[in-house]
Amino acid sequence: MNEVRNILVGFDFGEKVSQLCYYDRREGEPVSLPVKVGTGQYTFPNVLSKKPGEEEWHFGLEVEYFVEQQDEIPVENLYTLCLKQETVEVDGATWKVGELLGKFIGNALRILGVPDLVKSINGLMITTPVLTRPMVENIRVACREMGFPRNRCFLQDYEESFYYHTLYQKPEIWSRSVGLFVFDKDEVSYAKLEMNRSTRPVHVGVRRGGHITLHTEYMQRDVDFCQFVTESVGSEVYSSIYLVGEGFERDWAEKSVAELCKHQRRVFYGNNLFSKGACYAAKEKTEERNLKGYLYVGNDLVRENVGMEMTVFGTPAYHPLIVSGVNWYEAMGDCEIILDDTRELEFVVSDMENTGKVRYSMPLPGLPDRPAKATRLHIHLEFTAADECRIDVTDMGFGDLYPSSNLTWHETMKSRGAEE
Repeated sequence: MNEVRNILVGFDFGEKVSQLCYYDRREGEPVSLPVKVGTGQYTFPNVLSKKPGEEEWHFGLEVEYFVEQQDEIPVENLYTLCLKQETVEVDGATWKVGELLGKFIGNALRILGVPDLVKSINGLMITTPVLTRPMVENIRVACREMGFPRNRCFLQDYEESFYYHTLYQKPEIWSRSVGLFVFDKDEVSYAKLEMNRSTRPVHVGVRRGGHITLHTEYMQRDVDFCQFVTESVGSEVYSSIYLVGEGFERDWAEKSVAELCKHQRRVFYGNNLFSKGACYAAKEKTEERNLKGYLYVGNDLVRENVGMEMTVFGTPAYHPLIVSGVNWYEAMGDCEIILDDTRELEFVVSDMENTGKVRYSMPLPGLPDRPAKATRLHIHLEFTAADECRIDVTDMGFGDLYPSSNLTWHETMKSRGAEE
């Protein structure tokens, strides 16, 4: 690679294997990096190994050698571990799964060949099939383990990486619907990128389609997939179709390829769509806003605004805490307020279109009796799912005259829709 600073990286953390790419500024596009220079091996298994008694780790393809020849301790199935948010015993010590993930990703990033990863990488986007709460927390722990600040380390699921990859192509590639067939050996699933051009910004989403298990015999495999293509695509006009994963080969797909290419559809096949999509997303979030006229509307999107009405310098005002249109794992807000003559908090919740709103009251049982404007509270809001917001409130007292009671209140606010 030719960059040594301000590097943008897309990291695909798959169920079984991972891969990475970086944004090549000369080429103007992401470039996949092989695990070994001069080879076509871009993926590596999600495994680690540790040298007993020492802080020495190995990852991916090299693990098998060090476990068999050097008696290192293996850590396997990292993706599965990250879905559970638990600790793991390795070499007599207890490790957080996120810490082990940090070791794995950190060692993998050495492929970039730069001396200081944190100083050199300006944006790291990690993409993975699904983002559960444990997975999100483990990735965040991994980024802290590697030393990355939160504003330079991002995460998104495969569907959002599909969105970024598609919209960073030439417009003729996505002027109509865009299809995606994902292969996992004999298993194939389908999804479609859709746009609502009547909205501003344009809403873009991914609709999941069907799933099929292909026959292992080549001729029947071709028939199975050809029929699945016909059922999935139908008579709708597509500008392009992507095929990704392991299991598709031109050797057996004679009828299938003919069906895919009907009506002048552009067809692309490869295994780096998600890592490249992650790399484009890192560029969008850190350097450019090429897609500011578009909003990705995925399952992780927060569709509500949350704020509070308060008095600022004697004037009534609305203070936003969380703004809709971001993914739930990015949605958080903090503020400090001084209570007037009340013992509860009221939050204003409105939908993305601001067509309606509801008020959510949160009581503060046990709050010390103090005069009006003599209680200062710290409020932290953080979404724990697309439709679930956790509220944490801390009593900070008011100077030496009214010290903090050290009381805290916690509540979970579920999405209630937008009603007057």
